[in-house]
Amino acid sequence: MQRRREDHLAFLARVAEMYFEEGRTQAAIAQELGISRSGVSRLLSEARRRGVVEIVIHHPLPTDGALEAALIQRFGLKEARVLAGDEDDYPRMLRRLGQLAARYFEDRLHDGMVVGISWGSALYEMIRAIRPRSASHVEVVQLIGATGAEATPESGPILAQLLAQRLGAKSYQLHAPLIVASEAARRALLADRHIQATLERARRADVALVGIGTTRDGYYSLVRAGYLSEAEAAEIRKSGAVGDVCAQHYGLDGRWLDIPLNHRVIGLDHESLKRIDTVIGVAGGAVKAQAIYGALKGGYVNVLITDEAAARRVLAMEA
Repeated sequence: MQRRREDHLAFLARVAEMYFEEGRTQAAIAQELGISRSGVSRLLSEARRRGVVEIVIHHPLPTDGALEAALIQRFGLKEARVLAGDEDDYPRMLRRLGQLAARYFEDRLHDGMVVGISWGSALYEMIRAIRPRSASHVEVVQLIGATGAEATPESGPILAQLLAQRLGAKSYQLHAPLIVASEAARRALLADRHIQATLERARRADVALVGIGTTRDGYYSLVRAGYLSEAEAAEIRKSGAVGDVCAQHYGLDGRWLDIPLNHRVIGLDHESLKRIDTVIGVAGGAVKAQAIYGALKGGYVNVLITDEAAARRVLAMEA
């Protein structure tokens, strides 16, 4: 009997490690272990209840107050967080940026909050760094469509599900493709009652968590996720696009681009995003500086969480 209990605890610990530390989805865990998805959910709940989940206490991350103040002043931001220090290892920088974003977000989380989320590698790392809890009165809403074509978990609706599971919150999925064939197809799809209801809920979000995309080769999330070809991406760059927020492309001056792609996106439009009280943009690395600059100029985000290299480059562009 004692042996069985020890084996079960070890199994709980393994399931918790796969979900909380490795960032795997419940569906992926269920497939690997040969159990149902609801079974995985029950095991994770038991792991929380029995204290099997290990909570790691992180030391404070160093931030650069001078760069934060300069960003706030130059771009009229509500707040900024800048991860101090040069970091040559991009994946490691993203992990640390995710930790910084998680702490900022957790400090502001409260009962009744509606949280909208788009996609992005830094947001994925942020979710992994959030401490598991039971916030049943918090709602998580998917801001942009994306079903079926994503090659990586940080590039689709899985983020809304992961964040909701991490918080123990309710989740509202958009259940729509990210990009449709034409503007007419977009109008037809937006007439769907479920999509209408989800987008209306997204417009009422207290906080939006958004990645700041870039159209740079090798970093372009829509190409990586299989939504656009390299040739299509090149055409979008010719139009002056430097990045996207919720897949709505903008130029270096921050203006939303009136290009065909922007009329084919299923998700929260750029004007609705601007009306959300707190829009937290999370992105780092000098490679993202142009996109971050355009997002700030256009007012698509009012809280920026970034790293020192990107902050210095953005401020140099403004100067």
